[in-house]
This record gives sequence, structure tokens and C-alpha cells, in this order.
Amino acid sequence: MTTNTTPARLARAAPRPRVHFAPRRNWMNDPNGLVHHDGIHHLFFQYNPEGTDWGNMSWGHATSEDLVTWTEHEVALRYDDDAQIFSGSIVSDVANTSGFGTDGRGPLVALYTAAAEHGQSQALAWSPDDGATWTKYGVVLDRGTADFRDPKVFRHEDAWIMVTVEAVDRQIHLYRSEDLRSWHHLSVFGPEGPTEGVWECPDLFALDGAWVLTLSVNPGHPTGGSGMLAFVGDFDGVRFTADRWHWLDHGSDYYAGVTFSGLDRPVMMAWLNNWAYAHELPEATWRGSMALPRLLSLRDGRVIQQPAVAPAEVLRFSASDVALDEEGWELPEEGLQTATRLRLTLVPGDDVVEISLRGRGQVTALPEIRLTYAAGQVTLERDGSDMLPGLDAFSTVARTEVALTDHGTLDVEIWIDADSVEVFAAAGAVTLSVLTLADYGRQQLVVRGRGDGHAVLSEIRAAELLSGVGAAAGATRG
Repeated sequence: MTTNTTPARLARAAPRPRVHFAPRRNWMNDPNGLVHHDGIHHLFFQYNPEGTDWGNMSWGHATSEDLVTWTEHEVALRYDDDAQIFSGSIVSDVANTSGFGTDGRGPLVALYTAAAEHGQSQALAWSPDDGATWTKYGVVLDRGTADFRDPKVFRHEDAWIMVTVEAVDRQIHLYRSEDLRSWHHLSVFGPEGPTEGVWECPDLFALDGAWVLTLSVNPGHPTGGSGMLAFVGDFDGVRFTADRWHWLDHGSDYYAGVTFSGLDRPVMMAWLNNWAYAHELPEATWRGSMALPRLLSLRDGRVIQQPAVAPAEVLRFSASDVALDEEGWELPEEGLQTATRLRLTLVPGDDVVEISLRGRGQVTALPEIRLTYAAGQVTLERDGSDMLPGLDAFSTVARTEVALTDHGTLDVEIWIDADSVEVFAAAGAVTLSVLTLADYGRQQLVVRGRGDGHAVLSEIRAAELLSGVGAAAGATRG
């Protein structure tokens, strides 16, 4: 357990996100068991049913029809005296290959890491009633090691494939099964690419004529702490080989992302946080949220990400052809709500364009977010130095630079929701996700041009994002 040392003045009732999932109460981290089943998206997640710190790991459960409005349910898989329930995945066993189905109907089957004192192994549970109740079957794969975890299972041709990690060894182990119970080793991938931290939460899926292996590393991300990698290559049913790799998100807060089972196109959800400071962030009745679900595609050997949600919104402000200079242009207050989607078209010319989000008036104990675009490069900075005593790791300047192939006009989409910012730039080729600890009803956005005065904000549209409508009583909105 980690003792929280957050200053009392920051341990406030944080504003709840509108369009990002957060639990009603207690600690949450990695998404688990993402499955689309009978028209419903199921989100399971690492959850402490007994407090706001990490521990007692179990699987929380929420469902949604549109990935915006979520109905939270009782804990699905609870820790017990034998093991905690670490990360894993769920598949719909339509053909009842596992034999757990009843009345001619296949079950949902969960493969998860049973984390016990003697080590980590992969266990199975099954549900006959669409995820409402679960029965633990027990361990089905054990290598006798301490850091063997995070099974992601998918159907490939006539068999089930499991992708797992030996976390400390930085290796991906692939297995095959006919019935989800007996598993046979196929191959090993890695170490490859950045190897500073442990590897966690792998996923392997076909995407636009290639195969993509994603995984999370902790630490090792360029901004510091944890982050995600994508390897692009080929899978022949036995072995994955990589041609190239890149960071999946260039911001400081995107981890443990996995895709939904049961969808025609890959949609990923991830934890909007960083292990470098997740334990020290301000406490509320709940701690942790998910990033926006993202629809994935492949372009020029790179994973492209676009928001996979379309929440209701109201246009609050729009303008075009705004000349930019050093003094800057400020978005009117009505354009920046607690939850806002900004669409901007930047024409830098020979200048540098800077977008700044910072505290308005007396709001000083909050970091400043700066997004800078010059010809061929996007830079993101979160600067909270000397502003947030007691949050040392979070307050350290987080800076990342991303090179672009196109040096001209840049379209940027910025999603602001309570205490986070997600940036989608260059048609989804660049994504940057950061926590801010801010309620942007008290913030200001300024756009500047630095240089010879040729920069132009060609267009800006600011829309307030509304919570989902028509949710069941007790639903979590966002």
C-alpha cells in the first residue's frame, strides 16, 4: 500500500468527467476484459472494492451502448485468500469450445492473472448470463514464475491464441488452445525496441493488412514513467515478427490499453494515468479514469487513432482567419466549459504557433499545458514546477516532441474533460494524453504566433460536451 501525502488543499472533491469513464468510488487502473457482446460494450477494470489506493485487486464492471454513458455494476471478480485478480481478457465462446455453455448457448470466458504469494499464473472464469455472474474455474496455465501475466485472448482461424508477458524479461509469450483450458506454447517475441522498464498488458490484432502488437512499458516513456508501444509486423499463426515500432501515445498519461473483443474494427481503451505519480494524485471518493475509446487504423506503417465516441455537444464559439502574434488571442470564456471539444486549423507559415491552457485569475496551483506547432514538429509540455508541493513527480515538466512528415497546415482536435486533455493531430497520426488536475471552467486558452507575424488560426470551433442521455438510474455518466 502507498500512503497518500497529497496536500490537504488539493485533496478536494474533483469534478467528475463527463465523457470519460470513472468509477463511482474507489481506486481503478487498467481496463480488462473489453468485450462487445449482444450489442453491449462491457468494460471490466482493475479495481479496489475497499478503498482509494491500489490493493485488493478485483475486476469492476460497467456496460454501455455508446461508449459514453456507462452503467456500473457490482464487482465481477473479487480477490480472495488465494489470489488477487490482475489483468486479463474476455471472449464470447459462441461455439462452446470450453464446454461451460448451457442450453445450447456459449458462455463468456475470462482469462486473467491470478496473483498469489508464490507467483503469477493464468486462470479462467466463466459467465452463463452475459457477464452478470461469474464462476471461477481455476488456474489453466502456470510457468512457475513471479511475473507471468496479462493474458489477451483472441480467435485465429480454428483456435484460440493467448498473448502474455514475462514482464521483467520483456518477452511476449504466445500460446494456442482448442478449448480455452489446455494451452500449448507457440513462440516468444522480444526483447525488442525500448527495454528500460517492464512489459505489461499486451494485445495482438490484425489491422489493415498487417498485424499490430501493442504493449505497455513501465518506466521508459520519453516523458517519464509509463507509456505504450506499438510494433507493426506479421503474425503467421505461430510467431509474431516486427518490422517497426513507435510510441502509441506521446503524452504522459496513456497506459494498459487493449482492444475490445467482438468488434469488426479494433477499438482501444486505456487508463488515463502514469505509474510515476498515480499514487500521489489528489484523493476524492474515486481515483482513476479511462481515456477516450479510440478507433484504430493503419497508415504508412503507423497506428492511427481517432475518438470512437460521439457525445452530444452544443457549439459555444466559432471563429476563422484569426491573425496571431506574440500577445496572443484568447478564447472567450463561453468557449471553454468543463467538458469541451476544440477543433483548430493552424497555419504557421514560418512562425511557431503555441496553444496554452492555464489557470484563470486566482487559480495558480495548477499546471500549464502548452501545445506548440512549428513546421514539421508538435511539442507538448505540462509545466507544474513549483506549483504543486507534495506532487513532485507530477509537477516535473513533462515534455515530448513529435516529428511530422507534413510541414504545412495542421488540424488539431483537443478534448478537455474535467482534469484531462487528449490531443488528436495530423488526422490521428499523433495523439497526446495528459492529466491536468484542473476544472477547465476556471481556465483560459490562449493561442500565440511567435515569429514574423505570419501565423494564422484558420478556424476554431469550441463545443461543450454533454453527458450521455437516457442512462439507467445510478449510471456513471462518463
